[in-house]
Amino acid sequence: METRNVYETDDEVQALALQEALESAGIAAVLVNHRDTAYPGITDRMRHGTEIRVEVDQIEQATRIIEEFLAAQPVEGPPIAPPPDTGPSPNVRGPGWLIITLIFLALLGVAAYLLNAN
Repeated sequence: METRNVYETDDEVQALALQEALESAGIAAVLVNHRDTAYPGITDRMRHGTEIRVEVDQIEQATRIIEEFLAAQPVEGPPIAPPPDTGPSPNVRGPGWLIITLIFLALLGVAAYLLNAN
């Protein structure tokens, strides 16, 4: 049977995971690593990724499985920053409680100082 390329990636681990997903769905998948130097003349030296090939009559099913697999994968990279603060939430009190707390602590400090002085 004739095979065709359905996906190509530079990530060899991803290619192996995709091959496993395809084979678990009953699709024979062949990986062609273009960086492999063991088979001169078989791989294309102008390409650097790993190619996933399936039989021609299974291309549509393989493409669907690959798309589903890739959509289910988490996106890698730095975490996305939260949106800017739009103001205090309803459960957060304003700065008034902070001022009252500081005044109360100052009065306690004065009272402790006066009690220790006697």
